[in-house]
Amino acid sequence: MILESLCDLARREQLLADPDYEPEPVAGIFSIDDGGKFLGFVSTTSSDSGKRARGKTMQVPRRSPRSGTNPPPDFLVDNSEFVLGFDPNGERNAEDLARRVARFQERVQSAATEAEEPAMIALAAFLGNESERARAAAALSGEDYPSKALLAFEYKGRLIHDSDAARNYFASTRTVQNGNTQCIVCGTNATPVDKHPRVQIPGASSGGIPLVNFNEPAFWSFDLERHQNAPVCGRCADAYTTALKRLLSERYPDPTNPSASLPKQFVRLSADTTAIFWSSEPSPVVSLFADYFDAPTEESMKALFTSPHTGYMPTSPQNRFYCLILSGAQGRAILRGMHTGTVAEVEASLRAWFESIAIEPPQPLPLWRLMQSIVLQGKRENLPPGLMADVFEAIVFKLPFPRTLLARAVARCIAEQSVTRERAALVRGYLTRNESTRSISVALDKENSDAGYRLGRLLAVLERVQSEAQNNPNKTIVDRYYGSASTRPAVVFPTLLALTQHHLAKLEQHRDTYFQKLLGEVVDGIAAPMPSTLRLEEQGQFGLGYYHQRQDFFKKREAADENRGESGKAQASGEEE
Repeated sequence: MILESLCDLARREQLLADPDYEPEPVAGIFSIDDGGKFLGFVSTTSSDSGKRARGKTMQVPRRSPRSGTNPPPDFLVDNSEFVLGFDPNGERNAEDLARRVARFQERVQSAATEAEEPAMIALAAFLGNESERARAAAALSGEDYPSKALLAFEYKGRLIHDSDAARNYFASTRTVQNGNTQCIVCGTNATPVDKHPRVQIPGASSGGIPLVNFNEPAFWSFDLERHQNAPVCGRCADAYTTALKRLLSERYPDPTNPSASLPKQFVRLSADTTAIFWSSEPSPVVSLFADYFDAPTEESMKALFTSPHTGYMPTSPQNRFYCLILSGAQGRAILRGMHTGTVAEVEASLRAWFESIAIEPPQPLPLWRLMQSIVLQGKRENLPPGLMADVFEAIVFKLPFPRTLLARAVARCIAEQSVTRERAALVRGYLTRNESTRSISVALDKENSDAGYRLGRLLAVLERVQSEAQNNPNKTIVDRYYGSASTRPAVVFPTLLALTQHHLAKLEQHRDTYFQKLLGEVVDGIAAPMPSTLRLEEQGQFGLGYYHQRQDFFKKREAADENRGESGKAQASGEEE
């Protein structure tokens, strides 16, 4: 089902407009003349926004799957080891390089002989001339280009691989042969591919890996050898591979508009794990899906929350949503998760997610920013393995969040003696999803009688009293006691309440009265005796209550400052009059 859906995606987005060519970055172009004379080299690499240098994307002949010590050459476009016999890293020995350039030349010569194309004849002559190749290698060595980058050739101002003769010849070599083996994807009888095309999956080897691989007897079963285990015809193998490349690419060129890129449809969950997604029919929510996790904007959020009323996003039950979670390992691809549902269900899950993490002040929060808030130094590599993938799946398919998420958020609050907006949002999201029997407010909830929530509010009030009494001290009671107050309140709060009486004595009468009333309101909601310990969920409520109460103080201060500012303006205006 998944491979069939990937093939349908490739056809729907016209990724196989030319089934024999594919878009690949080309780092530079060698110009040659009749007789194989080298004329010059033009680099096509560029870098933007501080990213690594990248070649210009061109339609090139589909590349051959490579493995072993003697890999096959690509047609007309390849790296410097094959087109020049030159290794910029100096890791290949001369014998290996000579063998590679000879195989590349042999394939070009065969095409030139059959097609009788002057451009390919000139290229074959260039490849057979060591002195011209040396001149080209010298020109290349002076350029800063990515290792293993693809290089192309032009003859009399036109790319050789883009000529009609080259396209027709290459297509003739890739014609799907009829056979007596049924393709498991499309059901037609054809000769299955011996090696499935490679896909570059983050975390795997840079040369890419095949999604299907039976290269060792240990992987065979029922006496079926190699491709017989998963017979796929050449066209279907190209289609699903192209679809995977498109889904894993941040800027895959739009076949219908060469100057534009297709929407990004993946979310990087860790250094070696990526979630890719697509739908059976075009859908705006899928096109914006990556933005919701990486950098949600007001426009995308508005589209998500108003779609049920405007019909902006389709909710057809026939529009299926597919999601794969892939990890790359050395030489292997690991399928960590496969999920399917409807676009309407996923759309509802996204709305539920953003509603559950809503916290004051209101602002869309990207998933990475939330997850960075619960690890040491905010470094993504410090996230526990698999946690990001589990959270992603819970968000998209409305599953319970792993308890590790709450434990991490609470632990970081204790370690840093503070509750950030991001951690408060995660705690609220977890409690809203996993503790469905209670309603968690976006802002301060004076009716919330949960002991943890009340004790968190109490700590925020005591901190505010100390701050006013001591005129913003360098070290507050939260800096000293947050961890113990949120875990063993019965041990800490009696001491803090006694200390607060000394602080209240230093305040002006109206402030003393205000805080005495507020303390009474908060403490009255805590059942006696005060809990000796708080379980993990109650510690989460503690952090949320502390954050809500602090935000309420900030809002009142901002409102008071605004009122004083308006009064001052009115007074100045009256004086002028």
